[in-house]
This record gives sequence, C-alpha cells and structure tokens, in this order.
Amino acid sequence: RRLVLWLLSTCLAATLFSAGHEAFHKGLPVAFLRHTAEGNIVRLKGCVPAPGIYRFPDDARVLAVINMTDPLLAGKVANKGVLETELQNGDIIEIVAKDPQHVGITMGRMKAKERILLCIPLDPNLMDFAEWDSLPGIGPGLAKSILIDRHKYGAFDSIESLQRVPGIGEKKLKALKKYF
Repeated sequence: RRLVLWLLSTCLAATLFSAGHEAFHKGLPVAFLRHTAEGNIVRLKGCVPAPGIYRFPDDARVLAVINMTDPLLAGKVANKGVLETELQNGDIIEIVAKDPQHVGITMGRMKAKERILLCIPLDPNLMDFAEWDSLPGIGPGLAKSILIDRHKYGAFDSIESLQRVPGIGEKKLKALKKYF
C-alpha cells in the first residue's frame, strides 16, 4: 500500500512539475514557480475573511479586492464610487461594517517603514514629517528642512532633487536612494 501511494504521489508531483515547468518556459504566470515584482502591493484590513497583504495586477481596481475577499460585499458597499479606484503600490483598503447590509470602504497609504519592509519605493512628494524622520540619517531637523523646501520650491522631480535641501549631500543621497 505504501509503495502504491508513494508511486501515485510521485507521478502526481512529476506531472505538476512538468506542467508548471512548461508554462514557465512559455512565459505564462505560474504562481508557485516564479516570483514577480510586477503589480501593486496592497494591505487589506477590517471586517474581511482574510485580511493581509496582497499583490494585484497594475491595472486592478478596488472592486477586484472586494471580489477576491467576499463577492457578496460588492452589493453592500455604501460608497460605490470607491470601487472603481485604481490600486497603487502601498494602498491600504479597510472594510468597515456599518450594519449587516452596508459596508464602507476607506482608502489609506502605508507608512514609510511598512513600505520599506515590503520593498515598495517611497515617493518624496507624499511623505510627511514622521516618515522623513523615521528614515536612517534623517533627523527631525532635516525632516523639517525637507518639508519646508518642498512647500517653498514645489515637488521633487527625482530623488536627486533632494540635494537642493541644505544638509543632503552626495553621501546622504546615496544612502537614501535604496528607499526611493
């Protein structure tokens, strides 16, 4: 019996491996064989069956998250306009139950530390004081200078534009580049 079960499991494993290996070489997405950096990483929280961090295709919308989580929720969403919102890297989607027949969806952004842990590039134009202050080599004084500069001179064109802030030179910029 054990030999027969072992042979059957070996055949099944070989079949799955060869099918996955063939799909991989044809360029088809195979979830268990290939890591992909494409798509947007989104955190789902609130009253959902499976809260957590998920990766969605670049063009996915909030409706895709709802359908993945609980397809019946889409009919209960009070603010239907949010369902067509396109997902961005680092979004937080929170499902809040207003009552048994209505749910609300709120959108937010992950803080810098969480984005760094998930290898999501930071955007210097969207960061607040606390996020700048949490970066290595940036203290409260430099964080304040960055925000004052951004307010006074406008958005940063690139990470290299940070050099216009007094206190950020080549060395500090090189240390910060890996986060952006």
